[in-house]
Amino acid sequence: MYSEITAAIQSTKTAIELVKAAHGLSNYSELLTAVTAVQIKLTDAIASELASQEKQAALAERVRELEKQIAEIEDWKSQIQRYALFQFPATNALAYALKAGSECGEPMHYLCTACVDKKKKTTLQPHGRFLHCPECKTDIATEKSKPINYGGRGSS
Repeated sequence: MYSEITAAIQSTKTAIELVKAAHGLSNYSELLTAVTAVQIKLTDAIASELASQEKQAALAERVRELEKQIAEIEDWKSQIQRYALFQFPATNALAYALKAGSECGEPMHYLCTACVDKKKKTTLQPHGRFLHCPECKTDIATEKSKPINYGGRGSS
């Protein structure tokens, strides 16, 4: 009789486990659906994080570019402050002249106004009565031209 009671208890336990398993199967389907939904949300979150990192990297690169531009502008300003706009008395032509006291070991020289307007520092080179810009090919007259003597007869 003891073995029959044990068998009955064992059968009851097995029946309870089968009921739990059957109940678990419906819960498993719901669990699988919930896990899938969580995985989809996690995938979306990872995609958003990657997109955010890409934007952050692009913004960081843009900041570096802007910092470089600011440094170039500040460098240009410090360079051009060494010069003053100069008008040649004979021709009224303009060029930027190196200010006295700003030589830093450089000889006196002039910069092309057209190039300075383009933020280029081009030293004008002497060429006869002109200063010639090797960059933009501008010639700046520093002296008035001499009258041409044709050797003709003067009026009497």
